[in-house]
This record gives sequence, C-alpha cells and structure tokens, in this order.
Amino acid sequence: MKERQSFWPLLLAIILNAAILFALFWTFHVQVPPSSGNKPMQAQLSSSMPMAAMPAPAPVPQPAPTPQPAPKPVPKPEPKPVPVPKPALKPVTPPPPTAAQIAAEQAVKAEKAARQKAAQIAAARAAQEKHAEELAARQKAAREAKVQAAAAAQEKAAARKATQEKAAQEKAAQQAAAKAAEEKAAAARAAEVKKQLAAQAAAAARAKALQQRMAEAKAKLQAEANMAAARAQQASENQRMIGMLINTIKTQVSERWVPVSSSALACEIQIRLGPQGQLLGTPVVVRSSGDAHFDHLVIAAVEAAAPFVPPIGLPYSVFNTPINLKMNAEDLNHG
Repeated sequence: MKERQSFWPLLLAIILNAAILFALFWTFHVQVPPSSGNKPMQAQLSSSMPMAAMPAPAPVPQPAPTPQPAPKPVPKPEPKPVPVPKPALKPVTPPPPTAAQIAAEQAVKAEKAARQKAAQIAAARAAQEKHAEELAARQKAAREAKVQAAAAAQEKAAARKATQEKAAQEKAAQQAAAKAAEEKAAAARAAEVKKQLAAQAAAAARAKALQQRMAEAKAKLQAEANMAAARAQQASENQRMIGMLINTIKTQVSERWVPVSSSALACEIQIRLGPQGQLLGTPVVVRSSGDAHFDHLVIAAVEAAAPFVPPIGLPYSVFNTPINLKMNAEDLNHG
C-alpha cells in the first residue's frame, strides 16, 4: 500500500511537465500574419519551412479606382487566441497487489471472522443461561401456583359446604313462609272475589242509571237541536222578509222622491214602524251625507211614503225593532 501511494505523485508530475513542454512547442510554431484592407486574417502553421523561404503571393490586376469619398477608418480586429489542444492522458493501470498485501488482508479477514464467531458463541451462551434462569423461574412459579391452587380449592370446598347448609336452611324457611303466604293469599282472594261481585252489582246498577240519564239527555239535546234549527230557520225567514220590507219601503220612497242634481250623495236613516206599518216618531239620521238639504229631502220622502205595508206572515215583534235604511241619491233618481 505504501509503494502504490508513492508512485502516483511521480506519475502526475511527469504528465504535467510533458503537457507544459508540448504547449510551449505549439505556441512557438504558430504565426499570425498582419491583416491588410478587407482580407480575412489567416493563421499559418509551418513545421520545417522558415518564413523567408515561403513564396510571395502573385500580384492581382486591379481596375482603375473611381473617386469615392474617403472611407472612415475601420478599427483592426484583434486576433483571437488560438486554443491550445490538451494532450490526451493515457489511463494508468495500478500495479497488482503483492503477496504480502494479500496475506495481510486475509489475516485481517480471519481475525474479524474469529471475533464475530467468538461474539456469536458468547451471545448463544448468554441466551442459554437466560433461558435456564427463565425455565427455573417458571418452574418455581408453577410450584407456588399449584400450592396456592390447592389451598384455594380447600377454602372453596369449605365455603361451598357452608353455603349449601345455609341455602338449605333458607329454603326451609322460604317454604314455610311461602305456605303461610299462600294461605293468606287464598283468604285474600276469596275476600277480593266477594268484593268484586259486590262491585260488579253496583256497577251494573250505575250503568243502568247512567244509560237512562243518557237517553233522557239525548232526547233533551235532540229537542233543543230541533228548536234551534226551527229558530234558525225562522230567523232566516224573518231576515228575508225584513229585506222584502226594506225593498218595499225604498220603492214607496222613490215614488215620492224629487230628483236632485248630485247623484253621489247618500245617507243612512233609522225608522220605527207600528202594527199597521205607520211611522212611530220622526226618522233619525244615523249617518249624514254631508248635505243637510239632501238629508231633509230623504226624511220628507220617507214621511210622505208612509204607511208601509209589512209582508204577510212577518210578526210585529220582528219589524217593531228599529230599521236602518241606506238611501242613495242615484238609486232614488232612477226609481
């Protein structure tokens, strides 16, 4: 390993010196000629011919130049540096290891394997010792558990025997109590049956009385419903006949009405009629039209049209009540 490490710096130094010599040789033989006019710059490489031996270029005939304005000076382009090719490096093959190196590596591997095997043997021995300790602990725990189980079984058997004896005593007491309770329940059931029979008889009597009262109440309700229906029918008929009476009054009033110019006037008056349809008292204005003259004309027409003939069959108790009349000038003007 030491010989391989001392060889590499020497090889790198040799390659670096060779590259420097090659670069110096290359730059010494590269020449760049001066540029003239618009001719492109050329680089010539001569390996053996000197500059003086190179032939001069033949002159080229040029046409007569025409007079032109003086051109502006064009700056000469600077020559670009020619890249120097780097020498190719040859791959260096490291020398093969020596027998001493191989023997040293094999000795290191053997020592490492021996250490690993010794560690495995120690680990296996420790695992066996741990397993033996765990097995001894389990056996000890099993023996202790067996002793405890035997003691617990004895205690359990003694407790079971005491429980059985106590259960037998309790069962005998329960049977005696059950027999006494059964006899008491039988007597109570007999008394209850007697009481239920008496209650059923009383309930039957109450039900019969209730049915009789319900029948009477139903008949009374039916009679009241019939009377209410008759009253409602009579009230409806009375309302219809009152409407006929109001129409008759308005018709008679329109016959005595003197037309007025304003048809938008309306008022509401209240009158009372006697048994023969005559007016009782003076009509009263309930809602004025806002025109006192129109209200006066309506009252005068009502008084002139009286008496009014009530419809046949309308009892006096119905139309004896105050009657409200809504009088509209437009309806009165058109009769």
